[in-house]
Amino acid sequence: MVQQGPPPPRSSRAPGRRMERPWQDEDYGDDEEYPPWAAPGTPARPAGHGRRELGKPAGDGRPGRSRAVRGPARPRARTSARTSRAGSRVSAGRSRRARRLIWGGALAVVVVIAVAVVAGLALARHPAPRPRTAGLVTTFQPGEFRSVPSTCSSVSTATLGQYLPGRRQIVRPHSLFGAAQSLCDWTQATRWLDVTAQAYTPSGLAPGNGSATESAVGAYQQARANLSRPPRKTHLPRATLTAVSGLGQSAFAGLQVAHTAGATTDILTVLARQRNVLVTVVFEATSNGRAGSVPAAELRAGAIAAARDILARLR
Repeated sequence: MVQQGPPPPRSSRAPGRRMERPWQDEDYGDDEEYPPWAAPGTPARPAGHGRRELGKPAGDGRPGRSRAVRGPARPRARTSARTSRAGSRVSAGRSRRARRLIWGGALAVVVVIAVAVVAGLALARHPAPRPRTAGLVTTFQPGEFRSVPSTCSSVSTATLGQYLPGRRQIVRPHSLFGAAQSLCDWTQATRWLDVTAQAYTPSGLAPGNGSATESAVGAYQQARANLSRPPRKTHLPRATLTAVSGLGQSAFAGLQVAHTAGATTDILTVLARQRNVLVTVVFEATSNGRAGSVPAAELRAGAIAAARDILARLR
C-alpha cells in the first residue's frame, strides 16, 4: 500500500490578492482582480466560461478533445451582420434609383404627349400654307418674249454719231443665254456705251407667280436697289435716281460721279422694262482735266435714245 506524501504546500498568496499581468486582457481592466479560479492552486475555470488560462491548451480538460476558442467567432458574427446591413442598403439604393427612373420616364411621356396635343391644336387653328406650285406659272404667257434683237445692230447709226462722235470701236461680247440675251459695247476717246438686252424666263425663284414678267420685274427692282446702295466691292457712290417716262412700261435713270486718280467719271445708267425684257444702257464719260466733261443731260439723252432703239426692235 502506497503511502500518501504530505500534501502540497499551499501558496502563501492570499486569495483575492491582486497579481500583475504581463499581457493586456480585454475582459478585465488593469485594476480589476482575477476571479477566484485564476489564482494559483485553484481549479480550472469551467468550460465555456471566459478565456482559457495562459499556457494551457484549449479544451474542456478531457483528454482527446479540444474546444475551439470562442473569441474569433464574435468578429465573424459581427462581420456577417455588417455585410447583411450593407447589402440591405445597396438593395434599398437600387430600389430608389429604379423608382426614380420609372417616375422620370413617366414624366417624359406625359411631356411629349402634352407637346403633341398643343402642336395639333396650333395646326388645327393655323393650317400650313398650300404649296406655291398651285399658282406657279411655268410657261411663257401671251405677249412675253423668248428672244431679244441684236443690240449691236439695233442702236441706230444716228444715235451713235450724235452721242459718240468721231472714231469709235465696237465690241460684241459672247452671251451665255443664247438668243435670250444680247450685249454690245462702243468705245470712243473719252466715252463708253454699254448696252444689254435680256428676255427673262419663268422661274420658281421669281417673286409673285414666277412668270417671265415677274422675273424681269424682280431683276429691275434689284438693279434699282444696287444703284441706290451699291455693294462695297464696287467702290462706287450712290446714284441719284430719276424716273423716265415714255420708255417701255417702266424706266428710270441713275447718275453716279466717281473721282479716281485725278480724273472724274460720270456714269449714267438707264433701265427700261417691256414685259419680260429688261434693257440696260450704261453711258460713261471721263474728264482728266484737259478735256471738258460731258454734261450729265447729254449722257442721259444718249442712254435713253439707245434704249428706245432696242425696245423698238422687239418682236
